[in-house]
Amino acid sequence: MIDLRCGEVLEYPQVIFNNQLRKDITLKKRTVLLIATWFYSGLIPPIIVNGMAGTYGSLFSIPLCYVALLAGKDFPSLYYGIMLLIFLLGMWSVPKAEVILGPRIDWKGKVRQKDQNQIVIDETFGMLVTCYPLTIIPAASYWLVLVLAFALFRVFDIVKVPPTKLFDRMDNAFGVMFDDAIAGLYAGGILALAVLVFKL
Repeated sequence: MIDLRCGEVLEYPQVIFNNQLRKDITLKKRTVLLIATWFYSGLIPPIIVNGMAGTYGSLFSIPLCYVALLAGKDFPSLYYGIMLLIFLLGMWSVPKAEVILGPRIDWKGKVRQKDQNQIVIDETFGMLVTCYPLTIIPAASYWLVLVLAFALFRVFDIVKVPPTKLFDRMDNAFGVMFDDAIAGLYAGGILALAVLVFKL
C-alpha cells in the first residue's frame, strides 16, 4: 500500500515506528495517536484477515471495562464518569489523529481521510456502552461476561444495524464516536438479557 503523503510504500501506518517519520511526530501528536489508536492497538498489523484494527481496539479495551466495572460496583457514577471521559477524549483526539494519519488505504482498498481504520477510540467507547448494563445487573463472572460483550459488540459494530449507518456517514468526530455507541446499545441489550436468562 502507498502512504499517500510521502510516497513511501507502507504496508501499515508506521507513523510511530518508521524511523524516517518518527522525527516529525511531536509529543502532542504522539499523545493524540496514543489515545485515538487506544495505546497503538489500532496500528497492529492484521494477522488473519484485513480490517482487524477495530477488533484489536475492542479487545484492548476489555481491561478498561473491567476496571471501570469494579470502580462502579459501589459507585455507578464512577463508571459513567469514565464513559464520559473516553467520549470527550475521542471528540478531542479523533479530528487531530485524522490529520496526523493523513489519507490511508483501508482494508477495502478505499482511500480514507476521515475515520481511518487505525482510529479505534470509538471502539473503546462502544465497549463501555456495551458493558453499561452490568452496572445495574450484577454478573457472576465479569471476565466471562466481558468476553461475551466483546463478541456481541464486534458483531453489531460490523453489521451496523440502523441507525448506526446514519452516524457512520457523519463527517465529524461525533459521528465516529456515536456509531459505535449505537452498536454498543444493541450489544448491551442482548448482553443484559443473556446475564438475566443464563445467570452469567
